[in-house]
Order: sequence, then C-alpha cells, then structure tokens
Amino acid sequence: MQQYRAVKAAYPHAILFFRLGDFYEMFGEDAKTASRALGLVLTARQGEPMCGIPFHSSTGYIAKLIKAGHKVAVCEQTEDAGQGRKLVRREVVRLITPGTVLEDELLDAKTANYMICLETELNGWGAACVEVSTGEFWGTQKMNDPAYRGLASFLARLAPAEIIASGKTAARLGAAGVLPHTAALTVYDRPAAQLAPGEGWPARDIWANRQLALKAALGAAAYVEENEPHLKGRLAPVFKETADTLELDENAIRTLELVASDCGRAQSLWGALDRCVTPMGSRTLREWLLHPLADITAIKKRQKTVAGFVAGPEERAELAAVLENISDIERVLGRLAAASATPRDVAGLRRSLAGLEEFKKWFERSSCVGLETLRRFEDVYPALAKTALLLERAIVEAPPAKISDGGVMADGYHPELDELRALRRDGGARLRDFEARERERAKIPSLKVGYNSVFGYYIEITRANQDKAPQDYIRKQTLANCERYINEELKDMEARILGAEDRILRLESELFVRLREELAGTDRELRVFARIAAELDVYYAFAVVAAENGYVCPEVDLSCDLEIEAGRHPVVERNLPPGTFVPNNLYINDRDPQIMVITGPNMSGKSVYLRQGAVLVIMAQAGGFVPAKRARIGLVDRIMTRIGAHDALARGESTFMVEMKETASILASFSRRSLILLDEIGRGTSTFDGISIAWAVLEHLRNPEGGPKVLFATHYFELTDLEEKYPGVANHNVAVREWQNAAGRDEVIFLHKIEKGPADKSYGIHVAGLAGLPASCILRAGRILETLETRSELVTEKQKAAPRLPLFASHPVLDELRLVVPEKLSPFEALGLIHQWKKQLEN
Repeated sequence: MQQYRAVKAAYPHAILFFRLGDFYEMFGEDAKTASRALGLVLTARQGEPMCGIPFHSSTGYIAKLIKAGHKVAVCEQTEDAGQGRKLVRREVVRLITPGTVLEDELLDAKTANYMICLETELNGWGAACVEVSTGEFWGTQKMNDPAYRGLASFLARLAPAEIIASGKTAARLGAAGVLPHTAALTVYDRPAAQLAPGEGWPARDIWANRQLALKAALGAAAYVEENEPHLKGRLAPVFKETADTLELDENAIRTLELVASDCGRAQSLWGALDRCVTPMGSRTLREWLLHPLADITAIKKRQKTVAGFVAGPEERAELAAVLENISDIERVLGRLAAASATPRDVAGLRRSLAGLEEFKKWFERSSCVGLETLRRFEDVYPALAKTALLLERAIVEAPPAKISDGGVMADGYHPELDELRALRRDGGARLRDFEARERERAKIPSLKVGYNSVFGYYIEITRANQDKAPQDYIRKQTLANCERYINEELKDMEARILGAEDRILRLESELFVRLREELAGTDRELRVFARIAAELDVYYAFAVVAAENGYVCPEVDLSCDLEIEAGRHPVVERNLPPGTFVPNNLYINDRDPQIMVITGPNMSGKSVYLRQGAVLVIMAQAGGFVPAKRARIGLVDRIMTRIGAHDALARGESTFMVEMKETASILASFSRRSLILLDEIGRGTSTFDGISIAWAVLEHLRNPEGGPKVLFATHYFELTDLEEKYPGVANHNVAVREWQNAAGRDEVIFLHKIEKGPADKSYGIHVAGLAGLPASCILRAGRILETLETRSELVTEKQKAAPRLPLFASHPVLDELRLVVPEKLSPFEALGLIHQWKKQLEN
C-alpha cells in the first residue's frame, strides 16, 4: 500500500489501475468512483475501499471510464517476481485521457477524437488541435474576438473530447460560457517553455506573428508527450487559417442536425450522405460538412470531381473496389508513432498497399481526378511501392492479434528465423535420425530416444544392454528395467529444440519492432496516400447519393442571391416513401426580399423549409450536389439559427433566457452574406412582449442597403404588417385546404407547400386533435376560441373609435420601469415603487 500511495501521488487526477497478479486493483476514492461508473462490487483492504477488474479484459472498463470523462493511469509490474522477493517494481506505463486515446476499441471509427489546447488574451484566442490516433496536429488563432464567439463556433465544429487550458484561461472561458459541456476539461499549468518551435517543427517565421497559436501548440505537445512518451519529438504542427470556411455556430450544428440528431447519427445530414467506403472517408465527410468552403475556386474544383464521378458510374465502381481494401491508415500511423501498432495494424497497411498498382492504373484511366491530386499521388508512389514490397516480404497476410502469439513474420524474411522454424518443425525427424544412428553405433536395436517434462530428452537402454552404452553417454536416470542417458549431441539438440520457440518469439518481436520503426520513416508518404484516399472516398459518396436521388450541381457565385427551385430536404426525403416529399422554391437575397416572414400551422413544414435552405447551402459550399431542380447559391459566410426551445438548467437559465442570448449573439455577428434562420422568436414570454421583441429583431436585421438573408417563422400574425411597412420584407405561408366531410365535420389537410402571402389561421386546435387530445377537450377549445375571437372583434371596433397610439408608446412609468434593476430592490422598495407608479397612472 505504501508503493500504491507513492504512485498515486504522482497521478492525483487519474484513476490508477494498479496491477496485482491477474487483476488491476483500485483503492480509496478511485475505487469508489470506479465502482459507481463500472458497476463493480466495492470491498476493502486494510480498511481501504477496494475494487478490481481482470487485467486481460480491461479495455471495456477503460472505455466506460473514458466515455464518462475520467482519466486512467495504467500501472504495471515492470519486473518478474524472483525467489524470495516480496515486492516487485511497478510503474505507470500509460496515462489514457479522453483526448489521447489510441486503441480502436476505445474510438469511434468514423469520428475524429480531438484534444484541443487553448490560450487566451482579452481580445483573442489561440488553439492547437491534436488527433493523437491519426497524428493530425495544427494550430490557429483569432484576434478581435473579445466575446469568444468565434472560439465557441470553432469548438462546436470540432467537438473535442478533451480541452487543455491553464487555470487562468479555463476561468476566463468558463465565465464567457463558451466551453462545450461534452468535452473533458483539464487544467494544465505547464512550466514556462521557450516560445520557439521545437525540433522538426515548421520554420520559425510561420509562428512569428501567431504567438497565441504557438503557445497553444507548445502546451499541446507537452501534454501529449507526458501522456505518450513514445511521441516525444514526433509531433510537428502546422498553422491553419480558418477564415476560408463558412462559419457555423453551435446552434446551427445542433438544430440543422448536421452530424447528429435525437434519432441518432443515421438521421443527420452526415448519415444521409455517408456512402463512404473507408472510415477515413467518413471522418473527412464530417469535416467537410462542418467546415464548408468559402472560396469559389476551391468549391468549383470539388464540384468538377463530383460531376465526373456522377457521369462515370464504371469509374466510380472501380474506385470503390480499390477503396474496399484500404484500412484506416491514419490511425495505424498514429499507433506506429506511439510504438503501439499491432501485427494486424501492419497487416492492414500491407493489404492497403497491395492494391497500389491497381490504384495507379485507376489514376491513369481516370478522367475525374484533377492534376493536383494526381501529382500528389505520383510524388509518393515510389516510396509507397517500396514499402508495399517490404510489407509483402516481411509479414504474413493474416497475422494474430498479438506479437506474443507468434507467426507474424513471413517465411523467407529472415534466415535465422527460418532456421529456428525449421528446427521446431523438423525436430521430430531429427530425433528419429539421431535414434537410428545411435542404434547402429551402439549395436542396440531396442535403444530409443524419449522425453519427459522433468528430465527432458534422454537415450533409454535396457539393463540387459547397458554394458554396450558408448563411452560418451552420461547417465541421467536409473529405473527398474532400464538406464537413461544423454550425450553432447542430444544435449545440444535438446537446447535447440526446446529453446527454438522462445527464440522464435523473441526474434519475431525484435524484427517486428524494427519493421515498425522502418514504417514510421515513411509517415509522410503514407499520410499523403491516406488523405488522397479519404478525399476520393468523399467524392465517391457525394456522387453516389447525387446519382441515386437526382441531385443537381449548384451554381455558386459571389452574389448575395439564394435561388433554389424545387428544393428538397435530403434527410426528410430519405425517411418518406418515394415521391411523397413536397419540394419548395426559395428566392431571397440581400435586398428584396431580404426577410421572409413565414406563417402557418404547426406540423405543416415551416421548420423543414427553414432548415432545408441552410442545409442545401452547406452541401453546395462543401462541394457536393444538392436535391433540387436548379440552385444558385451566392456565397454565404455564416449560418446562424434560433430554432427550438431548450433551457440551460445547469447555468440557471430559462428557455426564454437561452432564446434571448442566442438571438443577441446573432444580432451581434451577422454580415451582409449571412443566412439567418429564426423560428418563433419571443414565444417564451407574454404575447405583447413576444410580439414587441420579434418586431424589433426584424427591424434590426432589415437593411435597405443590403442585409443578411433572414427566414423568420412565426405564429404572430401581427408581424405580417411589416410587409406593407418595409420594402424587402415578404410574407409567405404554408398552404392549407379545408372542406367538410360526409359527416359535416370540418377537415384540414396540410399541403406542405410554401405560397406568397400571410396565413389566415393557425389551426392549432386541429393539430392538438391530431396529437390525440380528448374530443371533449378539442370541442371546448373550439368554443373558447369563438368567444375570444368575438371579444377581440369588439375590442378592435372600440380601438377604431378611440385615438390611435403608437405600437411602442412611451410613458414616464414605462421609462422608470426600464431603468429598474429588480435584483437590487428589497421587497419594501419594490412595493414603494408600485405604489408610486399606481398614483402616477391614476392621475
């Protein structure tokens, strides 16, 4: 326990897996935490809480702890227990954190597992992003972002598993509310390091004016190297600009269901488009959807390749056949760098490169791939071809999972290994030859060679023939009917045969380690090849989905127009019977119409229509085709959404407060090229408050000189008056048809078609009926509605006869009320103010 406490003291923030025989044991608070998270029985040792798991099945337990945001320090026995030794040496051989996972069993094959280190100052931030399992490492920074809105968007798109930050930075970002709750936060105050790129890093001038990014990269490298010592000196970051992408905030990613939905990944946009053959392709597709391009030239390059694949189904099929044999090279390279690649990882590389020649022939025949991609492939081909030959010669096609199982290295790769295997394989024949020779030499026909586990190999001679034993025989064992001997030749043969298996395993292990080191030397070429394969995989997926569903190539230009004819939502359409989705047009720009006010009943398709326009923009700027008859997309720089009702109880914020904060962020961040989706602004408060807020928001967004494109869905019919008041505001509604059935009852059908003009009713009671409210409740609601509408008409008539007041009237009481800070008033002071205002109003 003293040894355990000494090790634990060095890893206070991790759950320590302490190896005792065939178990990993946990003690104290670690045991309590693990027992809750893993469902283990809690026992005790010397009064200390204790629980444990079998060491050979630890992977599943570690996965659960990592998923729960914990870190795990694995402490192994690093020496064998010798005779008379009571305590063996133990050391932590691995610290596993949510952002430094390497094992496939702990990772989602289709999702990147990012660890991000952050550095901030009052006016900006720097970040370094590491994907330890693939070796991806880059830094970026953004200045003039005092509220860290750009950082919030950056983190939302990358969805890191772990965030590393100094105590000061963590406190600053926590107060700003930009840290995602899904990421594990590690406060890491590393010792001050010299602000200069490390060995193997890109040139100094790359980081010259990017000190925040450099500090973050240095912090990330130090943290990873502490957890994975094998990676020391192997991390070399690049600087990446983030300004050339369409910005998506956290709300847009969530409400547009780009990579996840409440119904699972398959019901997201990513799930609908993911026809990739390799895990690398799936991860790249996700990256492209979360970082759509904002550069016309780059978009058109991608479109050209997709168009070629759409027009060439045979070429597409040939590519798929090549990609099927390519393993997850990026993650294999990550494990090679960390010296943890298994025989099956290397076999995956062998299989991937076995089709290299076929890949080369495909490139030569292809009319789809651009010259730049072809040159990248040609640049690395010679080194890859050499590596392919090495792997084919060195490793068997289907090796075991562990090097300790043996049978990993191929026959003919190493002479000594071949000799040892021959000895193991031919040991019986050699012994039979030896036995025959000894019979002939000793003239004893009954002489035989045997073996037992205690004495090893021996020569057995009956007592009647023991006088004939040659002089070089050494007595080994005396039995009742015979004597057993050994000689130097048999002793040497015994050592060779019995030691062959151990020597084979040791030699295979040495050869495999050397092979891993040699493969790590071709990291750059393998990484380029992996990236080419991943990109081609995404083009393949885009083309397959487009060809199967009738997507078209959108025209992307530098205008501010958004013109979509007969557009369809790709996810909703996929979940409906073929031909039943109702397509809709969308025509909006930066002037007229700049704002579309969309009214209509619930369940009629308003939200689908809002999301559909944004999703098609993202697909177009990611380089793919879109589900429409025709599309022209003026380049969009940012998509922002305020859709759906949710609260933030952990921060003490109501649904309405969250709605207002999200709206405030939109109003502070839009530009002329932005696309804004607003659904039911102001519904979380009283009717007049909500109308007032929604009205003011629309006025703020309207700009006769050119403003953001706004799709605004609402049930406030009062807002339809804005069309007459302001040019650039246009009313649209979701079409509904009513009729009386044979029983004389009113029936309603939602056509899901967007038409010009405002809606005439909300049909809320009808939707309530569809939802299953009792018939008596629906009937009563109808009668109450008739009464309220009658009263409203009477009030309207009185208002017509009365002097008209502006919608937002001013009054001294209202002015005073606006200045009051309720949190600073005592109950007595509040009552005093109410009494004072009442007098003012009465007078």
